[in-house]
Amino acid sequence: MAFEALMDRYHARIDRLAWRIVGDAVAAEEIAQEVFVRAYRALPRFRGEASLHTWLYRITMNLCLTHLRRRGRRVVPPDVLAAAAAEADPASRVEAEQRQRLVRAAVDALPPHYRIVIVLSSVEGLAYQEIADLLEVPLGTVKSRINAAKGLLRRALGSVLR
Repeated sequence: MAFEALMDRYHARIDRLAWRIVGDAVAAEEIAQEVFVRAYRALPRFRGEASLHTWLYRITMNLCLTHLRRRGRRVVPPDVLAAAAAEADPASRVEAEQRQRLVRAAVDALPPHYRIVIVLSSVEGLAYQEIADLLEVPLGTVKSRINAAKGLLRRALGSVLR
């Protein structure tokens, strides 16, 4: 079935994106499942104005934002910095883990509209125009949100990442 192929192709990406936004693996899996339920129901109305990838990401973003609003609290997103290399000495590993926790907390403190653009840009590697299309906002809005989010992160992290 074509829809199964669609799920096979995009499920891991959708689940990963949801996990990075909501910071909860169980909630992310539930969101990913709901994305495909909604996509299946809406597929006959899909006009192809956006790519299928963008359309699925948009559904994911909407569900993630709804989840965050319902929860009424912020959660720590998953790793934003790469983990220390397995061969690293214990002191380096501890230092890297401390930096990861600080970055996670700083990203967690961002308002959702800033957190989302940072995750989409820095973690998912999407271009600014792709983010603008996905979020259905002007390109300038994406640029200003990313710039503002980076400024907030710089202030929050101080000398941690220097």
